[in-house]
Amino acid sequence: MFVFGGIGEGELWRLITPIFVHFGLMHFVFNGLWLALLGGRIETLLGTVHLLLLVLVSAVISNMGQFVWTGSVAFGGMSGVIYALLGYIWIRNLLAPHPILALPKELIGFMLFWLLFCMTGVLDSLLGVGIANAAHFSGLVVGMLLGLIFGLVGTVRTRFK
Repeated sequence: MFVFGGIGEGELWRLITPIFVHFGLMHFVFNGLWLALLGGRIETLLGTVHLLLLVLVSAVISNMGQFVWTGSVAFGGMSGVIYALLGYIWIRNLLAPHPILALPKELIGFMLFWLLFCMTGVLDSLLGVGIANAAHFSGLVVGMLLGLIFGLVGTVRTRFK
């Protein structure tokens, strides 16, 4: 039976709570800044409920991805959600462009570079910290998939107005 640190015993909150745990002030500040930058755009255009659902779905999937990859529940942070928001905005805006969702290509490129750089393990070795690479990657993928779905819906709605 698949057990995610108590999920098998009905502790479903454990699928989401790692996004509230941060390992240092800088970790918290950077995640907060990215949440404000990316989440603010989504909330402005699509509303608070839409953003909240994106955060919850991407938290569950990115946290499960990290757990499945490492087998450990000793991780935290909102970076998986941040990558999901990035992926969502990136793909949704390609399919149903809107000025509020427009991000500089350089920003998307930087974030993708950072994802790959973190996966090399260099920062783990230099800083002695563990990076939740599976959460980052699975967050990006779920965000891109949700961006694809909502982007296609947005495109269909635009055509039939």
